Amino acid sequence: MASRKETILQFLAENEAAFTAAEIAEQLDLDRANASRYLNELYKSGEINKINGRPVRYQKLIVMESIIEEEAFSKLIGSDASLKMMIQQAKAAILYPPNGLHTMILGKTGTGKSLFAECMYKFAVESNTLNDEAPFISFNCADYAQNPQLLYGHIFGVKKGSFTGATEDRDGLLKKANGGILFLDEIHRLPPEGQEALFTFIDKGEFRPLGESGTVTQVSVQIIGATTEGTESLLSTFKRRIPMTITLPPLSERTIEERYDLVTTFLQQEAYRLGQKIVVEREVLSAFMLYQPEGNIGQIQRDLKLVCAKAFLHYRTQNHDHLQISQKDLPLQVQKGLLFIKEAPESMERLIDMKKSNFSFLPASQERILSETDPAADMRVYTAIDQKVNEISQGEVPDNIELETLLQSDMEEYFREYVEKLSMTDIHQEIIPQEISRLTDKLYDVIEERLSRKYDGKARFAFALHLQSMIERVKEHRNIVHPDLNDVRKRYSKEFQVAIELSGIIEEEFNIELPFDEIGFITMFLTIELGETPNQKEHMVEVFVLMHGNSTATSMLETAQELLDMKYGYALNMPLTMEVQKMYEQLRKLVLENQAQYTSGILLLTDMGSLTSFGNMIYEETGIRTKALSMVSTPIVLEAVRMASIGRSLEDIYQTCQSNFENMTRQMIQTDDKKPQAILVTCFTGEGVAAHIYNRIKLNINENKVKIIQLQFLHREAFKKKIDDLMEEYEIKAIVGTVEFNYQNIPFFSAYDIFENEKLNLLRRIVDEEVPVEQIVSSLEGQLVHVGSVQKLILLLQKMVHEIQSQMQTILEPGVDIGIILHLAFLVERLKTGNFDRHFPEREAYQKQHRLEMDIVKTAMLKLEKEYRIHIPTDEIAFVVQMLVNNQMN
Repeated sequence: MASRKETILQFLAENEAAFTAAEIAEQLDLDRANASRYLNELYKSGEINKINGRPVRYQKLIVMESIIEEEAFSKLIGSDASLKMMIQQAKAAILYPPNGLHTMILGKTGTGKSLFAECMYKFAVESNTLNDEAPFISFNCADYAQNPQLLYGHIFGVKKGSFTGATEDRDGLLKKANGGILFLDEIHRLPPEGQEALFTFIDKGEFRPLGESGTVTQVSVQIIGATTEGTESLLSTFKRRIPMTITLPPLSERTIEERYDLVTTFLQQEAYRLGQKIVVEREVLSAFMLYQPEGNIGQIQRDLKLVCAKAFLHYRTQNHDHLQISQKDLPLQVQKGLLFIKEAPESMERLIDMKKSNFSFLPASQERILSETDPAADMRVYTAIDQKVNEISQGEVPDNIELETLLQSDMEEYFREYVEKLSMTDIHQEIIPQEISRLTDKLYDVIEERLSRKYDGKARFAFALHLQSMIERVKEHRNIVHPDLNDVRKRYSKEFQVAIELSGIIEEEFNIELPFDEIGFITMFLTIELGETPNQKEHMVEVFVLMHGNSTATSMLETAQELLDMKYGYALNMPLTMEVQKMYEQLRKLVLENQAQYTSGILLLTDMGSLTSFGNMIYEETGIRTKALSMVSTPIVLEAVRMASIGRSLEDIYQTCQSNFENMTRQMIQTDDKKPQAILVTCFTGEGVAAHIYNRIKLNINENKVKIIQLQFLHREAFKKKIDDLMEEYEIKAIVGTVEFNYQNIPFFSAYDIFENEKLNLLRRIVDEEVPVEQIVSSLEGQLVHVGSVQKLILLLQKMVHEIQSQMQTILEPGVDIGIILHLAFLVERLKTGNFDRHFPEREAYQKQHRLEMDIVKTAMLKLEKEYRIHIPTDEIAFVVQMLVNNQMN
């Protein structure tokens, strides 16, 4: 015997009409409350349709057997899962005789309501409910919400003379949609009179345009409305006339498979639009699948568009052969998705191959749809980047200038450091022509009088450099856009007025016309205070040890601290029961509480898993430069803490620990991976002064041996990060520029220095400094007989001396390093034969005076002692330290 639920289902299947719960209860002799409960259960299981209204009605599912090829909903992501029931409702609304059911689509922002309405229209055409020429008109009521009269007129039309400016009759959207569908997005923004007119049309199929008092217009239009506000904000009389309500689920209720489809489909579409391969890191896919965007699917699309635009910018400016997206390119809120890796469904591993580090998306045809927007609109961001890159490139910017920096520069933040230190007594005639020097003095007389301020020689020299390049740029019709010009005009109105006066003097002197952007640059020179500031010693790099387990990190760090006899670094343990996001918040809170102490950066030492993703997120959220190393051991922690405690830089510690890790895993010393050398040339605008410096260096340096890289000078932290990135590819021999920048062990030369022959020769010697290994080996053959391979010894000594200089943050006079290498080579020979009786005079006092240097050299010698099974006496270490200390470049 059939159950009551099966009886109701059979009854509906045998009838075309829709019935209320009361009608079904009466027909089948059931209790009304029970009938209502069974009907709701059948609806929730997707076995019948529910037509909202007063009263609610139910009907059988309508299956379109006549449709041979249905595509409208099949390409919609989630059509066979989260959206299955909603699609059945939509089909029923379209197919309901005679002209379909007016429908309301509910859903939070970004759930895809507009796209769903477009799919309903496509289904109507596919099912022959509408002909191919039937219109689909889409209109967002929010666009005119502040003007109810205009909004009403857009939908219903306007009669000539109905209001001021109505000079002719104008058809509304209802008339234009005749025979088709009118989609009204944000329908809750319709004013009450608009809702009343719309439900009158729904009831009678007729309406009156604004200002029409007599004739009515009759049309056949199916209304689809959409709202993020629910139906509470709509008039009850209007709601009752919308029989079908479809609620789209938020992203949190979509399956992980659908999230994967959304992300990969978008990347596939962008590859298709650009005609270029897109390669993404595994962490990028994982982050997009797991983060929680407030704006649902729409925000995922926006965030993906952003990272694709960044990748496209890099692709265009770096001349790469494809687009590359890595974790560091992701917005912080997306990166935080990696915090949920531990709680990710098991299906993640099936969707994303954890053995692959990169995934490629080729420009093949599109199979799924995310939106039906105008293709030109989808390409707008890429077109804008393309145009901007072309504009800058055509402005004769040197090839080595970072175009991305020009496009993304934050003017005021780093402008103040453009001329922080340019010391001089007289303007150097070799770089500043006499007429520029004379005009600079004339201008500063005006400036000091108008602003009642005094500017020193540094300010005048810096302005003279800028003035010269500015005049050259204007004469050559090249222009640099000042992106914050309006802000500068408002914030520094007094200085801006003086800058306008100065521009008149400059224009008259050189018969040129300065654009307002250049006046903005002049204004900013006038706002800079160049008082003497003492050099402040930067804080040391902070080391954080993050490990899974109840006490792993603590034990590892305590071991390192005990061996070094110091308390330095933080240990954070992550029990296996702890959620990843809780661990991240613990680290984040600790960093924020002590942010002022971490100006030199943070090094994260982790073991595995999601902890390795914390580095980029901490940097994005705090602005503190952060590096992360994974799979670390106690020796790595020991070395990191030791180097940090003696003031070594973040990049130096990171590279050393990375190298040590590689050495430990390969059990061999690498000596053949020498990086190419480079000199960094930097100034505020990226041209002008930099071009002068570039040309000066170019004449004196072999570019086949040393790459000269021109960069804009950003604020210090951003510039440090840029140098860190470059150091992974180059050995930076020197920095030359308009802003003094002492970083790591890289010599700095000012713009003024580089036009002095003595300093230029010093730069040349630094660059030419290279140990002639083959020549040394040849000269020592036959003299060293107890060391085995002479070449192996010299290569080891060469690397060791270089590491010692780096750790001591010193540069030796040319030739001294060769002398030290020869000294050590013969020392090894003597120690192998037991021939040693030298003593350093007053060694204990010297050792106490140079404790740090002794420690560095002694540590470096450990490799030599282990390799040749010798013990190097403390006296000999003191001799080496003395050679290093007494032969440093000033």
